[in-house]
This record gives sequence, structure tokens and C-alpha cells, in this order.
Amino acid sequence: MIRIRDRFGSPTKFRDLPDQVAAIRDAQRAIHGSDQATLQAHVARLRTFVQRGDAVASPTVLALGGALVCEAVQQVLGKSLYDVQLTAGLILAHGAVAEMQTGEGKTLSGLMPAVLHALAGRGVHVATPNSYLAERDFQMLRPVIEHLGLTAGCLRDETEQSARADAYRCDITYAPGYAFGFDYLRDQMTLRSASGGRLGDQLRQRLRGTAPSTRLLQRGRRCAILDEIDHVLIDDAVSPLILSGTADREAPDAAIHRAAKQIADALVPAQHFDLARDGSGLELRPAGIEAIYADAALANDPQLRRAWHGYVQLALRASHQFQRDVHYIVTAGKVRIIDASTGRIFEDRTWNDGQHQAIEAKEGLRITSEQTALARITRQRFFRLYDVLCGMTGTANGCAEELKEFYQLPVVAVPLRVPSRRRTLPTISCRGEEEKLDRIVDEARQCQQRSQPVLIGTHSIADSQRLAERFEKAGLQFALLNGKQDADEAELIAAAGRAGTITIATNLAGRGTDIHLDDAAIAAGGLHVIVSQHHAIDRVDRQLVGRSARQGDPGSVRFYCTLEDPIVRQAPWIARWLERRITDPQTASQDQDFSQRLAPMIAKQQDRNQRQQSNLRRELLERDLATQNLIVKPRTRSVQGIER
Repeated sequence: MIRIRDRFGSPTKFRDLPDQVAAIRDAQRAIHGSDQATLQAHVARLRTFVQRGDAVASPTVLALGGALVCEAVQQVLGKSLYDVQLTAGLILAHGAVAEMQTGEGKTLSGLMPAVLHALAGRGVHVATPNSYLAERDFQMLRPVIEHLGLTAGCLRDETEQSARADAYRCDITYAPGYAFGFDYLRDQMTLRSASGGRLGDQLRQRLRGTAPSTRLLQRGRRCAILDEIDHVLIDDAVSPLILSGTADREAPDAAIHRAAKQIADALVPAQHFDLARDGSGLELRPAGIEAIYADAALANDPQLRRAWHGYVQLALRASHQFQRDVHYIVTAGKVRIIDASTGRIFEDRTWNDGQHQAIEAKEGLRITSEQTALARITRQRFFRLYDVLCGMTGTANGCAEELKEFYQLPVVAVPLRVPSRRRTLPTISCRGEEEKLDRIVDEARQCQQRSQPVLIGTHSIADSQRLAERFEKAGLQFALLNGKQDADEAELIAAAGRAGTITIATNLAGRGTDIHLDDAAIAAGGLHVIVSQHHAIDRVDRQLVGRSARQGDPGSVRFYCTLEDPIVRQAPWIARWLERRITDPQTASQDQDFSQRLAPMIAKQQDRNQRQQSNLRRELLERDLATQNLIVKPRTRSVQGIER
């Protein structure tokens, strides 16, 4: 029998999940072999029950609805849902978070709750981390949904306004999480515009029959099902959803940014300014202020949008705190932001308050105008607007308390379908980066010689490129994944399970794509994952580790650690301990005792980082809730041109 573990107690609805799975199996046997018309008639009957007041999580709706989904998946896709997939689907139907390990089939698990909640007739939003995954899931599941007589739509980044409205009128709508938020803000702007005008104008227009029609995109926010819910609600929560006016033109203050860069290049650390040890802050010294204001003409330029020394501070941050191929890339003459937690490249995001323009000046690019914020909302406040919120992830452990506090979402762990065969090998510690790169190349070569596939996770595009250069010098064949997920990347990551393949990627490249092993790879020990350095947050490490040994396959994982790693620099006590232990890298640093003592130290620092980031997200939400404003008021300027 499946045993269910709820991190916040075990309400009856979660303790009875095995019985609910059994009820679905019984109901499916009763309808097995039914034709499409019969299945759709059952769906119509269930829809009537739900719209008359039956709860989606009632025993009758769960049993028959789950059976209908299972039968449709069998008839259309030729697949049978596992008990663990049904268990995860039931957890979502009850409005909770299913912690389902990587590779256990989350895509199909989310189908049953989507269909059940769609019976209410108010639409279901299925949110994914990016557009590629939304399109992939939509294309895979739409035939099943339509087989049941329901409709499905998908929002793509380039989808036009009328097509977006049509997608929202479907029973189930797939899109990246941010798309739902931005369309909500667009609707709020539409409502704001429609409510404008003089007092009594709207009443007179309605009486005359001349009132303009206000067609909103969304029907409301009945239910949201979030794939990789920790990424959507936690990792991305530090970035508010900001609807901006387009500003793809030369900035009026472009010359000021270029002048600020020249001044910043001449300033000396510890003499003119101070950098925080962790790189998060920058403060000007009196000598720096004096040097910046030596030219009075720049300080009084009519194109200033902020104080003159603010421009220089932005230029200093661009030079000292933002690294190319770590925090951003430059492609086609534009700066693209890199997601710190996943290594993905954002096509439609910019830093605000002049920082993006300062980086453009640093890179010698055309300096674009700052975008004007029209409306904004935090992701926390937006997703709390849904009547029903639920989701899945393999890494809820570590953020369960935050999901409970911010969203009132309990986390329920789903057991593995078959026991894991993953082997965790002793950690290898090195004094520096060069030694680490050489040893990773040696380990990958040994794996390749015995036909074992290798996936190497790096923290940034720059790190992956440095490692790729080592492999080229060593004459080893490998695949290198960039940070933009598309069909090509999915094909590369899916091929990472072939015997002898070496794949270098940012930590979460190919997220959501299964890595299937061939027979030779299984015989050689399965996929071997090398974690080139610990991430600041444990959940990201576990996502990478979870690529290995899926669904009972063999596999192994090894971590590397150096004195130069960011997480070690954050915790000097770890650095001192490592310094004492690293005597002979071939012996002392590889024993099991070393790994067992290092692991809790790293975990302690990762937990500290998690709590710090959680506090930042809490403060962001509190400020948002305090204002409750969506529409951004236009800024005013002083006579010096500085925005207020």
C-alpha cells in the first residue's frame, strides 16, 4: 500500500488517498472500452453535478472523473497511469502541493485535476516555468482533453490579443506562469481605461446604447495548476510582474550613461567606493562624491532622470557586480538577463531604474530608453487571487513552510514508484578552480571509456564554456547546452542518456525533459551526474541530482567543492575547515567520512540562504499588500529632470 506523508499533519483526505486510487481503478474497469460518445456523456453528467454544487474533491467526482481521464489516456496515448501519478493528481484535486520526484511523470499527473476543476466551467490555468514546456504539454495532452469533450488552448509569447481571449475561453489553458499575470494586468488597464472620463459619462453612454464594449482577456481566476510550483511561486517571486510601455529607442540620457561609465572606470575601490563582501552592495566614499561632482556641467544636465552620482553608482555596479555570461549575455546587440537559479535566458525582461542602460553602456551597445511601468503586482499577490491553487514539484522540501505561510498550501510527499538505485559518491574537494576542471575532465573521460553517460551541471554559461574549453583541449566529444530551452535543447538533453555521452549544461538545462537510458548505458551504471559546485539553495542541487536514477534506473552522482566556490566564501568557517582537510587531494578529500562531515555544513549554509531569500520575498509581499495598487502612477520630474 502507498504511504502518504503530509508535512503539516495528515488530514483524512490525504490519509485516504490509497482508497481513492482504488476507487478510480474500480470505476475505470466499469467504463473500460467505452466509445468516445459514452465518455463525453459521463463528462457532461459530472459537469452538471459540479455546477449544481458537488465539490470537485467529492468521492463520486474523484472516482468517475479520475476513471474517465485514465480511460482517455489509455485510448488516445496508449499509456496507463501509475498509482503514484493518480495519487499526485488527487493531491492537486484537493488543493495541495504534490512533492513528486523528478522523472515520475508529473505531466500526466496534472491532467486529472485539470479536467476535474474544468468541470466548474470557469476555466483552469496550467502554468509552467517557460513557454516551451507549456507548448509541449499542450500538444501532448490536447488530444486527450478533446477526446473527453473539453477544450484546450495555449498562450504563446507571440499570440495576438484576439487569439489570447479565445485561449482563455477554453476549459483548460496552458501558458508560462508570467503570461497569466501579465494578461491580468492588461485586463486591469482595460478596466481602468473604461472607467475613465467625466462623472456620468458612462451612464449616459449606456442609456444611449453607445457605451464601448470592454472585452477582457481572462474570465477570472478559478483554478491554477502550477508545474514546478516552487520555481513559479518561490524562485521567481523576487521579480514582480511589471507591465511596461515599449521603449525600443535611443535613451534621451544615453550620453549621460556613457559619461558616467568613463567616470566610474577612473574610480578606485576602497578609495572612492566600497563593495560589500558578498557583492550585494556598493557605497560611495566622500572622495568618490568629490571626484564625481568635479565637473559641474554633468551634474546639471537637463536630461538627468536621477541624481548625477546615481548614474555613476549604476555604472560601478555594472562593472563590479554584473558579469557577462553569468548575470547576462549579449546577443544581437542586446543585453539578455540570465535567471540566477536556472541559467535560463529571459527574452523579455530588463533591469529597472537605469541598471539595464548602465550595462548597455558598459558593453558599448545602443542605450535604450528606460521602460515606463504601467501596472505591477507581485507574483505572490497575483497567485493568491485564485480560488484554487495547487501544483507539483520534486523539490518542495525546503520551501514547504513558505508555501504554507504565503499560499496556505500543504505539501504532501508522493512515494517513488520503485525504489531509487542512485549511488552518491564521495565529494571531491580541490584547492582551486583549475584543479577542479582538470579532475572533472578526468572523471568524465573514465566514465566515457566504460560507456557510462555523464551530465555535468554548472552554475553559469561562463562556467559551462570554461569547462567546454577543457574538454576540447582533451579531445573529448561532448554536447553543450545554452540557457534557452527549446526543442533543440530538449533533444540534446533527452540524448544525454546514450552510452558514453558527455553533456555539459547549466544546472537546470532541459528541465522537464526525460533522459532515457539505452541498454549499454544501463549496463555501464546509468547516468552519472557531476555537480560542479553546490548551489546557494539546496533545492537547485536536488533538481540536478534528480536527473540521475529515474524510475528505478541505475545512476550515480558526485559533488565537487573548492575553496573558491561562492557558498564556501559565504561561510568562512567552512573554508577554514576545508583548508585544514585538503592535504592530499587523492586521499583525504575523497573518503566517505569527509563527505559525511562536509554535507551538513553545506546544508546549514544553504538553509541560511533559503531563509534570507524567504525574508526578502516576505518583505516584497508585505509592501505590495500595503499599497494594493496595480496601476502605476506617472512619475513627475523636478526642474533638474530628476524623477520623483
